[in-house]
Amino acid sequence: MFRARRYRIILIFTTVFILAVFYFTRSRDLAVSSNTPPIVDRPEPFPHNPPAAGSKENITPPSHDTPVNPPPADQQSGSPKNRPGNEQAPVHDPAASQKPTIPASDQVKEGTKGGSLEKTPSEIDAESGSGGQAVLPGAEEQSHWEKLPEQFPLAPADIIKLPTGNAKTLPKLQAKIKDESSGDKLQRLQKLASIKQSFEHAWGAYKASAMGHDELNPTQGGYRDPFNGWGATLVDGLDTLWIMELKEEFSMAVDQVKKIDFTTSIRKDIPVFETVIRYLGGLLGAYDISGHKYDVLLDKAVELADILIGVFDTPNRMPMLYYKWAPQYVSQPHTADKIAILAEIGSLSLEFTRLAQLTRQDKYYDAIARITNELEKFQTETIIPGLWPLEVDASGCDQHQPRASSEPAYSATPSPANADSYRSFLQRRGRGGGLSEDAQPANYDNLAEEGTGANTSPDGENCNGGLKKLRSKAPKFGMGALADSTYEYLPKEYMLLGGLNEQYRTMYENSMDAARKHLLFRPMIQDDRDIRFLSNVRPLALNSAPDAYTMRYDYEGSHLVCFAGGMFAVGAKIFGIEGDLDIASKLTDGCVWAYESTTTGIMPESFTLMPCKNGEPCTWNETEYRRALDPYENDRFAGAERLAEMKIGSSKTQNRERDPGSGWHVIATPSPSPAPAPGANGNDITDRSTNLPVKPSSLSHEDFVNARIRDQRLPPGMVSITQRKYLLRPEAIESVFIMFRLTGDDYWRQKGWKMFEAVSKYTQTELAHSSIDDVTSETPRLLAKMESFWLAETLKYFYLLFSDPSVVNLDEYVLNTEAHPFRRPGY
Repeated sequence: MFRARRYRIILIFTTVFILAVFYFTRSRDLAVSSNTPPIVDRPEPFPHNPPAAGSKENITPPSHDTPVNPPPADQQSGSPKNRPGNEQAPVHDPAASQKPTIPASDQVKEGTKGGSLEKTPSEIDAESGSGGQAVLPGAEEQSHWEKLPEQFPLAPADIIKLPTGNAKTLPKLQAKIKDESSGDKLQRLQKLASIKQSFEHAWGAYKASAMGHDELNPTQGGYRDPFNGWGATLVDGLDTLWIMELKEEFSMAVDQVKKIDFTTSIRKDIPVFETVIRYLGGLLGAYDISGHKYDVLLDKAVELADILIGVFDTPNRMPMLYYKWAPQYVSQPHTADKIAILAEIGSLSLEFTRLAQLTRQDKYYDAIARITNELEKFQTETIIPGLWPLEVDASGCDQHQPRASSEPAYSATPSPANADSYRSFLQRRGRGGGLSEDAQPANYDNLAEEGTGANTSPDGENCNGGLKKLRSKAPKFGMGALADSTYEYLPKEYMLLGGLNEQYRTMYENSMDAARKHLLFRPMIQDDRDIRFLSNVRPLALNSAPDAYTMRYDYEGSHLVCFAGGMFAVGAKIFGIEGDLDIASKLTDGCVWAYESTTTGIMPESFTLMPCKNGEPCTWNETEYRRALDPYENDRFAGAERLAEMKIGSSKTQNRERDPGSGWHVIATPSPSPAPAPGANGNDITDRSTNLPVKPSSLSHEDFVNARIRDQRLPPGMVSITQRKYLLRPEAIESVFIMFRLTGDDYWRQKGWKMFEAVSKYTQTELAHSSIDDVTSETPRLLAKMESFWLAETLKYFYLLFSDPSVVNLDEYVLNTEAHPFRRPGY
């Protein structure tokens, strides 16, 4: 018995020894693997239990009145995570490290416009649903950017220099705000405190759960890194911290900025536009607003700019908009993009100009001055002189195609003012499912690399031309998505240069002349409110004459174009344009109306409208509106008759009659898509009393329209809602803020506060704030995304609306398109 017991003891010790060896060997392997950053979201621990998926908290956010305080500093787990290449190893997350990596071969997609293109982080997000990061193959041996000789260098004498001389005395922007009573002041300060609390709520969660990374997951904690993983929210929110007098938080954030290594990235490319407005703009804005007390901010801006300046190393000095920064790529010659987004190529001027002013380095100004020169040349040569197409060819290659020497003739079709003329508009927008052709992205991620015309062996002599139109498709013009900030930057660059460059004034005035003529329209809405929106237009060539065009209009409202009210207001005051301040007010109020029209009190991302005819009274016509909701009524009944004659279809789906409002339920959205062909199985409607499918062709006009209004939750005046999301966007409150500062009218503060209450109520989560999926729903779903502009722009504009006007005085600062304040000359 003793011997058996001894053997059992030996066996137990042997087993324990083997398990210990296995455990420590595995732990060592994991420690080594922790140097490779995870590809997908890092589920950062957070000092509370987030709501479970599908729980009520995920569907209905807590009320704004619910106090949610950031965790104490000693409980926060959000110490900065060092990116690859930094001295310290990243904090290891076993759960993340065990998730599968994406092979390099799987990180390539077939480009829709030629060439094989790497997937962007947003594309990986869409496929995996995880919000992952696109990483370089072999991330253990991360590449680093190096300063290499330029392929197409400029001679020092050819560098365009900053304008010199004393700044002009420009007209004042800000109106004198009337004195307020002590009671009014107390109410204003209480609103200010509520907005600040929302910022601290979101910032505290970011600091604890995602510090040093691009975006916080606002529902579960953790992070996403769509913008190179350098800390977009950190840098973007810097000047908001200072403006809200969170000086200790600002100092702490600056310490984190010191650790950013711009010479390496988890992405193979740098999205130039987003990087310039968020990172470069954020650093410069924080440097200016803090009184130049933190030299590290300017140093880091120079560090980043010296990497970005390489995007201009092309034969015609136009920029590559998705910059492959690794030495093996930089060492080869390249051209600019053959398909370049207008907003991306035309919205770099403020940031590089301000950097040139602060550093006295003309190379930064030269880079954007050459773009300005090309935009100026191209502006008068487009099909609609004064406006640029949403997409342009910036490569400079294949210049044998001559530009038009004079303005081409075109015949503009009348704006549709009734259901019959509106019908052709709906036919053009029909997509047969999915997003409409004008669906606007949350940001420009989804366009990444589609437009990169990266020729690795360009002929410098044949690729040194300027901007030109695309030959592959008809151009489209507008001031919303893909164009916005190019127009916005014209008066702002004029102010930043102290009025010393008249190019920007001339281009702005030409643009606004064209916009008033071709884009501005008044929609038909239920009350007598006089509002305006800006349409999109696509000129289509007529076969009868090579230089004649018919204009196809898209009459829509979109959140992205809501910046235009503020732009018209600034331009009206700076350039003394009579009547434009009134247009600015009507454009801004149009966006306010869109906020007030929905169930949540928040504006949809995009929707279509029914325009009134120019020069005629614009009064609500219920009959015309309902006809616009059912433009295929005759086709529907004709199709039903043909089906009956051919005896096609089930008896259950024919000859149904219901009284108005009896319970038809639209399953597939019947508009804006073309009427189904006879016999097609599309646009089914369900009778709620029997759950049997019914064809729209068998419905009366009244039943069909009632079903659309009820089931699509259409506010009166909106013909369709093409995108129901709210992405925490700032454009509407931006214009409301500018209108208040420029007019002093308290109307804008009243409207702005209602907007804040609605946004806060429906987007607030236990951690921060989240985009929502449907502003027409009483219980919108959280989309678990909080872009950096929520802290950089949206909450900043709400805060500035109720601040003393001396805070970021618009006569002293110019705000870039990410709301970063750059100090104007003379201040």
